[in-house]
Amino acid sequence: MHLDENKMKIDLKMMEPEEKICRKCILSDKIEGVVINEEGVCNYCMSYKPFVPYGESKLLGIFKKAKRKKRMYDALVPLSGGKDSTYVLYLAVKKYKLNVLTYTYDNGFVSDFAKKNIESSVRTCNVDHIWVKHDELMIDELYRTALVQSGEICGVCGVGIERSMLKVSEAWRTPIILLGHSATEENSFTSENIYDQNRLKAIFRTNPNISQKFVKRFLVYPDLDFIRSYLYTKAGRFGRKVNILYYIETPSDKEIGEILKREMNWTEPQLSKYTRHFDCIAEPFTNYVREQRLKSSRRLPQLCNMIRNNEMTREEALQIIRNDKENIQPVNYSGIMTRLNLDEKDMHDIANIPLNVFRNKTSFSNKVFAIARGVLKKNTH
Repeated sequence: MHLDENKMKIDLKMMEPEEKICRKCILSDKIEGVVINEEGVCNYCMSYKPFVPYGESKLLGIFKKAKRKKRMYDALVPLSGGKDSTYVLYLAVKKYKLNVLTYTYDNGFVSDFAKKNIESSVRTCNVDHIWVKHDELMIDELYRTALVQSGEICGVCGVGIERSMLKVSEAWRTPIILLGHSATEENSFTSENIYDQNRLKAIFRTNPNISQKFVKRFLVYPDLDFIRSYLYTKAGRFGRKVNILYYIETPSDKEIGEILKREMNWTEPQLSKYTRHFDCIAEPFTNYVREQRLKSSRRLPQLCNMIRNNEMTREEALQIIRNDKENIQPVNYSGIMTRLNLDEKDMHDIANIPLNVFRNKTSFSNKVFAIARGVLKKNTH
């Protein structure tokens, strides 16, 4: 029996469910974990509740305890040159009068805007600052390997930042580490655990050019897991991580920018209403890769939370996403490709890497600890 191929293609297309977009935010039901009801509203908007800060009094108690230790520095502030980390430095020094040490992890992709902001912020606040940098050729090899094997590189950077942060905190005995995470960054819409150390080790083992010696240097604490990190923090070896923005009422993204320009001699590119993550020149590239592979922007969770918080209209967020899709490739696409020794075949293969390709390599103890912590401790920030 002869089948008309064109008719088959039309029939198959008709069988595919239509994409639904939430009428309140801009989430699509094609994204992992997103469900849109009959009223056209997604499960995230349905369950949304305005974030209630833990309270400044609790934060002041943490600072008082840190100061009583009479260390050289009251706190460590990781400084990327972006909006959130610079605002944390502003709060720590200008508002709460802490004696602060700052540090920056140079992943090789620090933008000129970020470097200028780091320099001006350090000078304005009159604080000490440390740069941490690995061998650039080897760190690029880690990035390339993670990308071609797992479809993303941000896990490498995230672990590099965290491990060097812990080392600086240990070396200078800072009692607390002030982080700039906020409630708008709560969801990444992917179940991939990209920051798991065991997973990264498995990825790096696929490349014989990456020596185990360098992997150990990169990880700093090659046997560290959530349990050890928790115990080392309790024992005072590492500073306690404090997400300062969870304790206080936080201004809007735009208002924070205005404060920093006025108080910290801070600058930002005038490219869009959304200005997070311009500190990394690889961010547009990683966003593009994620669009190709997972069909969702890295910016999406933050944009949706900003809509729910009335910091941005739905139409403004849609326009940002449209611009991402229209600009098929980032301006520095070819430069990143050359630097990481990638070609178009590599990019095609990366776009087709399945979700959670290294799921069976993640740490069992980390999973157990994360579940237990979520059950036993309400405030995990």
